[in-house]
Amino acid sequence: MGSYGVNRRIREAIVAGIFYPDDQTRLRNRIDEALIKASGSMKAAASGRPVAILSPHAAFEYTCDVQAAAWNATAGSRVDTVVIIAPLRRPDESGAYLPESAAFQTPLGDVQVDTGACADLESCSTLFSSNDGPHFESHAIEVQLPFMHTLFPDALLVPVLVCGNATVASSLARAIDMVFGDDLDRTLIVISSNLAASLVAGDASRRSDELVQLMQVMSWRDLAAQRDFAGSTAIASAMAMDAMIGARFELFERMDSRYHAGISSDRVVNYAAAAWYPGAAS
Repeated sequence: MGSYGVNRRIREAIVAGIFYPDDQTRLRNRIDEALIKASGSMKAAASGRPVAILSPHAAFEYTCDVQAAAWNATAGSRVDTVVIIAPLRRPDESGAYLPESAAFQTPLGDVQVDTGACADLESCSTLFSSNDGPHFESHAIEVQLPFMHTLFPDALLVPVLVCGNATVASSLARAIDMVFGDDLDRTLIVISSNLAASLVAGDASRRSDELVQLMQVMSWRDLAAQRDFAGSTAIASAMAMDAMIGARFELFERMDSRYHAGISSDRVVNYAAAAWYPGAAS
């Protein structure tokens, strides 16, 4: 990995105490509880570690247990680097943003950025920009970090926010292939994305069914074309990686925001926990 310069800025935890507990003990207990529950209820999963997981990025009141179902698929694995790909909600832009900060803050402790890997990604394509601004706008990466810190406390983070079309997804996938291709057995790809949302519950569910089907059949170009879906480029980018050729998709859990008593919202949002395992697709 190349050098990235000396920059000790830290990206602060901007939604701690809002989207998840800001108290270290409460947060650790909530994570442990969710992972134990996921381990006990998990379907028989494919052997080995997944190439990538899909984990939602809403507040823990909605999605902690769903996130745990995704992250639990990686428990016990050796992971040195976690690449988190999340959507950037700027519909008129195309590109991928890496951080300028050298660490991301969490109540459990700071997560160190793999600044060398970020530099190598940036050198692969003009697609990339190093800018903390978008990372302060988005909570999608931050809400995954308590799980990362719990399961892989010594792993380094490569956080990528992305938006655009299938060309952008393909370019990001090729860059990840180039930088991590020889180390994928120790690299975990995490896609931080919800499914569809709508004012009408039936529409959100139907749309989410269609998105899950595209993941199931590994149709990343068709998924990237769903520009009305915020997570399309992030998910398609991971699906377009060389390591995903022949991968098998497994859906662990699916729910929507209506299941939470006492929490009301104008929109219904669907969430899923899933993983892609290496090997021949069924």
